[in-house]
Amino acid sequence: MLIIRNVSAWLLLLVASAASAAPAMLVVKLGFSGPLSGSQASIGKDALNGVQLAIDRLNQQGTLIDGKVLRFELLAKDDEADPDVGAIRAKELVDAGVRAVLGPFNSGVTLSAAPIYNEAGIVSLTVASNPKATLSPANHAASQVFRIAASDSDIGSKMALYAARNLKIKVVAIIDDGSAYAQGLIEEFQKTGKQNGLQIALREVVSDRASDFRGVLNKIREARVDAIFFGGYAPQASAMLKQMQQLGMSMPLLGGDALCSFTILTQAGSGVGEGTYCVQGGVWLTRVADGAVFAAAYQARYGTMPGVFAPTYYDGVLLLERAMKSANSIDSRVFMPVLARIRYKGVTATYEFDAKHNMKDSTVTILRVKDGKLVPLSSF
Repeated sequence: MLIIRNVSAWLLLLVASAASAAPAMLVVKLGFSGPLSGSQASIGKDALNGVQLAIDRLNQQGTLIDGKVLRFELLAKDDEADPDVGAIRAKELVDAGVRAVLGPFNSGVTLSAAPIYNEAGIVSLTVASNPKATLSPANHAASQVFRIAASDSDIGSKMALYAARNLKIKVVAIIDDGSAYAQGLIEEFQKTGKQNGLQIALREVVSDRASDFRGVLNKIREARVDAIFFGGYAPQASAMLKQMQQLGMSMPLLGGDALCSFTILTQAGSGVGEGTYCVQGGVWLTRVADGAVFAAAYQARYGTMPGVFAPTYYDGVLLLERAMKSANSIDSRVFMPVLARIRYKGVTATYEFDAKHNMKDSTVTILRVKDGKLVPLSSF
């Protein structure tokens, strides 16, 4: 029997025993790429908040892999919604040794960054809707990019269906901001729209940096259309809505998931944009049990309600952790195949991927701006 008469020695032994009993820590770096400056900054920061909220939860609860406790660390990069900058940020994240990336957000940035992540063997979870984002490059067995939101084929086509069947719209004008996001979205809207009796009166292309749309809007007003479909993002849509009101144009503005943003409400101004319709992948937060819990946690942390993509990015982090835990590895070469066949129920969607790394269950929700709020109308 060992008898320790020196108190100091006893304390040192106690500390040493506790240290040896505690599991070792394994740091897991996660990257984030999104617009954190410029006109789309509010959307990017909302997504980043969702990522941070999930990381904080995981670090608090602790995840064991191979006897080690995972400690998640986040490296966030501002890609400025610019494809060239996005490629630079992708290389920086790869060089920093991240295990996976949340983002990019924009389709154009994703198309630019995807080859870099594929080459490095780093998993990227994106909400970019352009169908090409998850296509496997010829020199790779499989793309490392997973889409965790609905694609253009769901967003564009289902908005067209809702416009034709529910809103009874017959003639539409299209405004195209020239981005990769707009191309896929408009293509699907047009295809399904024509199949359901929608007539496309004209399609006008504007710069994705434009702020004055009065020339295009005057041309559309003369065409006497029932609605405008905008392939672009919320900041420009806000300016467009103001100018539509100034020109006395009362027809609805339709768009994709990028218009499902509180930016529409805050930048357009009170009473502007009533009757704007957008379509979001997944089910709206207020219509699912976990949605209210997530919204309350987000508001308590950041002092505001979450936007459209915060819960999706939150789910993305937890999805990665689930794949790593199931694979018992933080090596993407090991957990990526597990991620490809996983089924995980998140806050607003159930994540399960097809062979092209698109979600199998791609429910969308149609929303309308009404009384200064985004109101969910239909999920299908």
